Amino acid sequence: MSKQRGPVVAVAAEPDALQWPHGPLDAGPRGLLVGLVVPDGDPGFDDALEQQLAALELWWPRGGGEFGWRLSENPDGTPLSTRHEVEAYLERSGLRAAESTTPLVLFVSAHGLAARSTRHYLRLPDTTDERLLATAVPTSALAYAALDSRAQDVLVILNMCESAAVQSELVSLQDDLAPARREEARLNVLATTERGRQVLGLELARVLSRAHLLATTSEQIAHPHLTMSEFTQLLNRAAKLLEDERPMRRGARRAHARVNIPQPLLTQWQHERSRALPNPGYEPAPRVAKAEVSDVAATFDELEYWLEKASGRLDKADGGWYFSGRTNLNRLLVDFIQRPRGTMIVTGSAGTGKSALLGRMVTLSDPLFRSEERYKTALDGPPETIPPPGAVSAAVSARNHTALTALRQLGHALGCPPPAEGDELGDWQSALEEFLARPGPPVTVVVDSLDEAYDPTHFITTALAPFVTATRPEGQASGGVPAPAAGGPAARRRRVRLLLGVRSARPTAHHGAAPPGADDLLTELADRFPHAGTVRCDADPGQDIHAYVRVLLRDQERWSPATVARAADVVGVRAAGSFLHARLAVEQLRAAGPALLADRGWLDRVGEGITGLLRTDIELAVAAGSGLTATEAVGLLRASAFALGRGVAWGDVWPALTHAVLQAPLRDPDEKIRQLLKSRLAGYLTTDHEDDRVVYRPAHEQLAQILRQWPTTGRSPL
Repeated sequence: MSKQRGPVVAVAAEPDALQWPHGPLDAGPRGLLVGLVVPDGDPGFDDALEQQLAALELWWPRGGGEFGWRLSENPDGTPLSTRHEVEAYLERSGLRAAESTTPLVLFVSAHGLAARSTRHYLRLPDTTDERLLATAVPTSALAYAALDSRAQDVLVILNMCESAAVQSELVSLQDDLAPARREEARLNVLATTERGRQVLGLELARVLSRAHLLATTSEQIAHPHLTMSEFTQLLNRAAKLLEDERPMRRGARRAHARVNIPQPLLTQWQHERSRALPNPGYEPAPRVAKAEVSDVAATFDELEYWLEKASGRLDKADGGWYFSGRTNLNRLLVDFIQRPRGTMIVTGSAGTGKSALLGRMVTLSDPLFRSEERYKTALDGPPETIPPPGAVSAAVSARNHTALTALRQLGHALGCPPPAEGDELGDWQSALEEFLARPGPPVTVVVDSLDEAYDPTHFITTALAPFVTATRPEGQASGGVPAPAAGGPAARRRRVRLLLGVRSARPTAHHGAAPPGADDLLTELADRFPHAGTVRCDADPGQDIHAYVRVLLRDQERWSPATVARAADVVGVRAAGSFLHARLAVEQLRAAGPALLADRGWLDRVGEGITGLLRTDIELAVAAGSGLTATEAVGLLRASAFALGRGVAWGDVWPALTHAVLQAPLRDPDEKIRQLLKSRLAGYLTTDHEDDRVVYRPAHEQLAQILRQWPTTGRSPL
């Protein structure tokens, strides 16, 4: 374990000791892959079959107890060659008897043909065209051996000539399935060739392998299983990339000569997640806090970073995690969350650690966090700055939330019964008001980033409405009227504490300004909660900034106590009260060494704030051989700042958005994005999830605003 550096350094539990979002890693039954492969004696064809199986193993691994494989052969080890042998193998394989909890994959790779009747057949070595009904196997019969098994998650892959021709048969036979199976199971069939197209032996292997690369790099689907729609989109994109890489021709390539694009034959279930489609790119994040507060709590990556490096990267928090100082602010918040009821507003200008303070309260009070032995050093601060276990009941970041989505999330987290009448905003307001008015255990609710809600003013007046009466101090009713005497209805109210985070301009500063209307939001909150207390994070933070810099540089090579003290003075003056700026500056000092303190140009850039610090980091990244030019790096970062919602997905979206920002295509965009995420510039981005995709956005809204306004013409910004 790394040496503790500073008064409080968060530590993270080993991944296998944590609760993963979807249960233990070994949860769930083992899957079954049945391979019906029919070699024809041609060495090239047989070699292609081996490569197909190798590509299948990327998606459905044989090892690790994930999928058991059963490949077709006769009891004596010889390949299947007759219809009878195929039917006997299907019985031996256990395909039809697969249990309901077993994800089932049937892979058929052989010669196929579409007859004059439009039926599709599996062609075997003993098949004769004059006796197809007796010597060939109807492909639909093979598919329905799997589709009508007990397995609830089924995928059939037909890698045969003209395999899409079986679609009409499959659709017509769906009516013969039991109604419950059509409604509850997830049944998918994938054909690799269109009618009139032949199978090219190596093509499927190449498409599957390229799609696997996409799934494990740029696509970043944040779910352990895929839908058939997502899977075929990956295959389609892989096929198109392979087609683009083929040698250029003078004339247009004929349709029948292009790479086959696999297509689904049953569409009823294609948008449902299937356990027969594991996502090889899924990387589950250990849960470090209960779901009710995870929206504001620290993430596993943040805590792990502090354990390993105890440094100050630009991470997912709005400010530094577990930095030295801020004792008085933490003491005030801990005192507040132990009061009977009330509201506390935490505010400050950009980068002054507002969200870090709230996140610290949420994380240190979480029972899951506190139960892990390796987290214990995070609780070593002054006792009066450590919140009691379980003190925070629910937390939500208002970023990109509407009032309805936030109230719904808070209601579920608090255990409020869903509204009986409907699922609209008014329904949830009434349900929460009634829930909070009833007797019950006390609750503490944290709502951060109010200024980043979709409509902040509307959010404050509607999403927070159920808490107005619930948090009013005892003995005070609406309009200043005294509350009923002890023992009356008010005395039996649930005790409710509300912690709110909102950005505002520093009263005496001219930089780090809040977004337009932010101070109006602070006024709105004061009007809605006239008895609320207010804590400013940016009131005289100089001493805390100095302590923060010293902690981040302590024990670093080449840094003597004297140079650490000098760095604290230099950065403290120029950071202008922003922990965000201080952390970025210290990261550059750690990379370049104490000599940077004598660089007048660098000192001036620190004084410019994020803009100057970002210019320095771009120069350092380019000089370190990241594979990016300065223009490309700025373009990728700016594209993330223009993304709507929670961020920009990699895939096709980030390259397209960068193209629009640069007004020129980005050459080899996937490789450029990979290089960006490997470089020091990755610290300027944070990740989130939207629509089951990993998305990226600037790690701080102030940074996003600067990137959106970054000059693109005239004097170079670098």
